[in-house]
Amino acid sequence: MMKCILLFLSVLFLAAIPVVAQDDGHSKKPLTATGTISQDRETFVCDKDHKTLKVSNPAALRDMEGQHAKLTYRLSSAPDEIFVTSAATVQDQTVAHNSANPAAPK
Repeated sequence: MMKCILLFLSVLFLAAIPVVAQDDGHSKKPLTATGTISQDRETFVCDKDHKTLKVSNPAALRDMEGQHAKLTYRLSSAPDEIFVTSAATVQDQTVAHNSANPAAPK
């Protein structure tokens, strides 16, 4: 009986090793978001839901302090923390005047 229990536990342990080895602490699916990078590059505020996310690798955002950017990232195992895989600044598009309505005052 004891051998049977030990055999079962050994098989269970060996089956769990590949699952643990594959977990690198990040989600596998890349996500994208636009928002503002903080001055210290430690946080990112999303435009969509105004959620503040902690950046686990702030060096990836070098020379983008305080700018509006589009990030590609993976979720970390810690809550509200991301691992940035790529980043690019984006230009805010503002309309100077309404050219669709010619009767509008200029």
